[in-house]
Amino acid sequence: MVNINALVEETGAESGLVFNIDGILLESVNLEYDGNVAAMIGMILKMSLEMSEDLNNGELKQIMIKNNDGIVVANKDQDDNCVALLSKDISKMGLLLRKMDTVFNN
Repeated sequence: MVNINALVEETGAESGLVFNIDGILLESVNLEYDGNVAAMIGMILKMSLEMSEDLNNGELKQIMIKNNDGIVVANKDQDDNCVALLSKDISKMGLLLRKMDTVFNN
């Protein structure tokens, strides 16, 4: 299990959450409406996973959502456990992507 508090602190993300692919929240840090956010990101991951399979692009491992006010990086592991980090500082995108890869590849 990922220590979401440590991950948020190490990356400087504003918030983070741990959930399963069905969007059921397991833990969150600094996030209002965390259950709703987990459900929405879980649905995005699930739909993206199915799209990736339909296109024969291999198994989906990570998504990134970037908008004018921030970034969301979400990863899933082989057991469909998911972690998402949210930051209002888009310049942290590389750090978030790299740290999530490190956490999920070890």
